[in-house]
Amino acid sequence: MQLIVRLVALFEPACAQAAARRFSRESAPIGSRTRRSAFASLLISVCLACSSGTSPGKSADDIEDAGAARYRLPLRHNAVDPGAAFRCYGQCQAQRTPVGYLQCLAQCPGFEITPGVRCADEDVPPISACFTVRQIPKQSEPSPGWVVLAVVANVALIVGLASVCASSSSQCGYGYYSPPGPLPF
Repeated sequence: MQLIVRLVALFEPACAQAAARRFSRESAPIGSRTRRSAFASLLISVCLACSSGTSPGKSADDIEDAGAARYRLPLRHNAVDPGAAFRCYGQCQAQRTPVGYLQCLAQCPGFEITPGVRCADEDVPPISACFTVRQIPKQSEPSPGWVVLAVVANVALIVGLASVCASSSSQCGYGYYSPPGPLPF
Protein backbone atom coordinates (compact mmCIF):
# COMPACT_ATOMS: atom_id res chain seq x y z
CA MET A 1 0.00 0.00 0.00
CA GLN A 2 2.83 2.37 0.79
CA LEU A 3 4.37 1.54 -2.58
CA ILE A 4 1.23 2.76 -4.34
CA VAL A 5 1.21 5.92 -2.24
CA ARG A 6 4.88 6.53 -3.09
CA LEU A 7 4.29 5.96 -6.81
CA VAL A 8 1.35 8.33 -6.80
CA ALA A 9 3.45 10.85 -4.83
CA LEU A 10 5.86 11.03 -7.73
CA PHE A 11 3.15 12.15 -10.12
CA GLU A 12 0.47 13.78 -7.96
CA PRO A 13 1.74 14.84 -4.52
CA ALA A 14 -1.61 16.30 -3.42
CA CYS A 15 -3.46 13.08 -4.30
CA ALA A 16 -0.90 10.97 -2.48
CA GLN A 17 -1.18 13.06 0.67
CA ALA A 18 -4.96 12.75 0.65
CA ALA A 19 -4.76 8.99 0.12
CA ALA A 20 -2.17 8.58 2.89
CA ARG A 21 -4.38 10.47 5.33
CA ARG A 22 -7.41 8.41 4.42
CA PHE A 23 -5.75 5.02 4.52
CA SER A 24 -3.11 5.23 7.21
CA ARG A 25 -1.50 2.09 8.56
CA GLU A 26 -3.44 2.40 11.80
CA SER A 27 -6.81 2.30 10.04
CA ALA A 28 -5.99 -0.61 7.73
CA PRO A 29 -7.69 -3.88 8.75
CA ILE A 30 -5.58 -6.82 9.87
CA GLY A 31 -7.01 -9.71 7.76
CA SER A 32 -5.67 -10.43 4.26
CA ARG A 33 -9.10 -10.31 2.66
CA THR A 34 -9.97 -6.98 4.22
CA ARG A 35 -6.47 -5.74 3.45
CA ARG A 36 -7.05 -6.55 -0.23
CA SER A 37 -10.35 -4.70 -0.20
CA ALA A 38 -8.66 -1.75 1.53
CA PHE A 39 -5.96 -1.85 -1.14
CA ALA A 40 -8.59 -1.93 -3.91
CA SER A 41 -10.51 0.95 -2.38
CA LEU A 42 -7.26 2.90 -2.00
CA LEU A 43 -6.43 2.31 -5.64
CA ILE A 44 -9.91 3.32 -6.78
CA SER A 45 -9.98 6.44 -4.62
CA VAL A 46 -6.53 7.53 -5.84
CA CYS A 47 -7.56 7.01 -9.45
CA LEU A 48 -10.80 8.91 -8.97
CA ALA A 49 -9.16 11.70 -6.99
CA CYS A 50 -6.43 12.27 -9.53
CA SER A 51 -8.42 11.82 -12.71
CA SER A 52 -11.58 13.67 -11.87
CA GLY A 53 -9.96 16.66 -10.25
CA THR A 54 -10.53 20.08 -11.62
CA SER A 55 -8.35 20.62 -14.60
CA PRO A 56 -7.20 24.15 -15.18
CA GLY A 57 -9.51 25.63 -17.78
CA LYS A 58 -8.59 28.21 -20.33
CA SER A 59 -8.51 31.63 -18.87
CA ALA A 60 -8.51 34.93 -20.65
CA ASP A 61 -4.71 34.98 -20.34
CA ASP A 62 -4.47 31.91 -22.59
CA ILE A 63 -5.92 33.71 -25.60
CA GLU A 64 -4.27 37.10 -25.09
CA ASP A 65 -1.74 37.82 -27.83
CA ALA A 66 -0.32 41.32 -28.20
CA GLY A 67 0.56 40.93 -31.88
CA ALA A 68 -2.81 39.57 -33.00
CA ALA A 69 -6.37 40.62 -33.65
CA ARG A 70 -9.44 38.38 -33.55
CA TYR A 71 -12.08 38.67 -36.30
CA ARG A 72 -15.04 36.72 -34.97
CA LEU A 73 -18.65 36.10 -35.91
CA PRO A 74 -20.48 34.32 -33.08
CA LEU A 75 -22.99 31.90 -34.59
CA ARG A 76 -24.64 29.93 -31.78
CA HIS A 77 -24.45 32.59 -29.07
CA ASN A 78 -24.85 35.67 -31.26
CA ALA A 79 -26.19 38.58 -29.22
CA VAL A 80 -27.87 40.24 -32.20
CA ASP A 81 -29.56 37.40 -34.15
CA PRO A 82 -28.19 33.83 -34.24
CA GLY A 83 -30.34 32.76 -37.20
CA ALA A 84 -29.39 35.73 -39.37
CA ALA A 85 -25.72 35.35 -38.42
CA PHE A 86 -25.72 31.69 -39.45
CA ARG A 87 -27.46 32.44 -42.76
CA CYS A 88 -25.02 35.28 -43.45
CA TYR A 89 -22.12 32.95 -42.65
CA GLY A 90 -23.49 30.44 -45.17
CA GLN A 91 -23.79 33.09 -47.87
CA CYS A 92 -20.20 34.22 -47.29
CA GLN A 93 -18.91 30.74 -48.19
CA ALA A 94 -19.27 31.64 -51.88
CA GLN A 95 -16.50 34.27 -51.65
CA ARG A 96 -13.40 33.35 -53.60
CA THR A 97 -10.73 35.36 -51.76
CA PRO A 98 -9.90 35.62 -48.05
CA VAL A 99 -10.27 39.41 -48.15
CA GLY A 100 -13.71 39.11 -49.75
CA TYR A 101 -14.68 36.47 -47.21
CA LEU A 102 -13.73 38.68 -44.25
CA GLN A 103 -15.48 41.67 -45.82
CA CYS A 104 -18.61 39.57 -46.21
CA LEU A 105 -18.41 38.34 -42.60
CA ALA A 106 -17.97 41.94 -41.42
CA GLN A 107 -21.45 42.70 -42.82
CA CYS A 108 -23.04 39.94 -40.72
CA PRO A 109 -24.88 40.83 -37.50
CA GLY A 110 -22.75 40.48 -34.38
CA PHE A 111 -19.36 40.52 -36.13
CA GLU A 112 -16.61 41.72 -33.79
CA ILE A 113 -12.95 42.70 -34.08
CA THR A 114 -10.92 42.37 -30.88
CA PRO A 115 -7.30 43.57 -30.93
CA GLY A 116 -4.80 41.82 -28.65
CA VAL A 117 -6.72 38.52 -28.55
CA ARG A 118 -6.45 35.38 -30.66
CA CYS A 119 -9.16 32.83 -31.43
CA ALA A 120 -9.78 30.13 -28.83
CA ASP A 121 -9.78 26.45 -29.73
CA GLU A 122 -13.58 26.35 -29.36
CA ASP A 123 -14.13 29.17 -31.87
CA VAL A 124 -15.07 26.94 -34.79
CA PRO A 125 -18.41 26.48 -36.57
CA PRO A 126 -21.14 25.95 -35.38
CA ILE A 127 -19.99 27.97 -32.33
CA SER A 128 -18.38 30.84 -34.24
CA ALA A 129 -16.40 31.74 -37.32
CA CYS A 130 -13.10 33.11 -36.07
CA PHE A 131 -9.84 34.24 -37.65
CA THR A 132 -6.65 35.36 -35.94
CA VAL A 133 -4.86 38.06 -37.90
CA ARG A 134 -1.22 38.88 -37.28
CA GLN A 135 0.70 41.71 -38.85
CA ILE A 136 3.87 40.56 -40.55
CA PRO A 137 6.85 42.61 -39.41
CA LYS A 138 8.35 44.77 -42.10
CA GLN A 139 11.75 43.50 -43.19
CA SER A 140 14.49 45.66 -44.59
CA GLU A 141 15.84 45.14 -48.08
CA PRO A 142 19.36 43.78 -48.51
CA SER A 143 22.11 46.33 -48.94
CA PRO A 144 23.18 47.16 -52.52
CA GLY A 145 26.58 45.53 -51.92
CA TRP A 146 24.98 42.14 -51.30
CA VAL A 147 22.84 42.49 -54.43
CA VAL A 148 25.91 43.23 -56.59
CA LEU A 149 27.78 40.30 -55.03
CA ALA A 150 24.85 37.95 -55.75
CA VAL A 151 24.65 39.05 -59.40
CA VAL A 152 28.41 38.61 -59.92
CA ALA A 153 28.32 35.16 -58.27
CA ASN A 154 25.39 34.09 -60.47
CA VAL A 155 27.21 35.21 -63.63
CA ALA A 156 30.37 33.34 -62.56
CA LEU A 157 28.32 30.21 -61.84
CA ILE A 158 26.58 30.32 -65.23
CA VAL A 159 29.86 30.87 -67.11
CA GLY A 160 31.51 28.01 -65.20
CA LEU A 161 28.63 25.62 -65.91
CA ALA A 162 28.56 26.61 -69.58
CA SER A 163 32.29 25.91 -69.95
CA VAL A 164 31.89 22.48 -68.34
CA CYS A 165 28.99 21.67 -70.66
CA ALA A 166 30.90 22.88 -73.73
CA SER A 167 33.88 20.63 -72.93
CA SER A 168 31.85 17.42 -72.99
CA SER A 169 28.27 16.78 -74.02
CA SER A 170 27.96 13.76 -71.74
CA GLN A 171 28.41 15.84 -68.54
CA CYS A 172 25.41 18.09 -69.19
CA GLY A 173 23.04 15.34 -70.16
CA TYR A 174 22.22 16.50 -73.66
CA GLY A 175 21.54 12.92 -74.63
CA TYR A 176 22.38 13.52 -78.28
CA TYR A 177 24.66 11.03 -79.88
CA SER A 178 26.76 12.35 -82.71
CA PRO A 179 28.52 9.66 -84.73
CA PRO A 180 32.20 10.06 -85.40
CA GLY A 181 33.08 11.85 -88.57
CA PRO A 182 31.62 14.87 -90.30
CA LEU A 183 28.14 16.08 -89.44
CA PRO A 184 25.48 15.23 -92.03
CA PHE A 185 24.07 18.75 -92.32
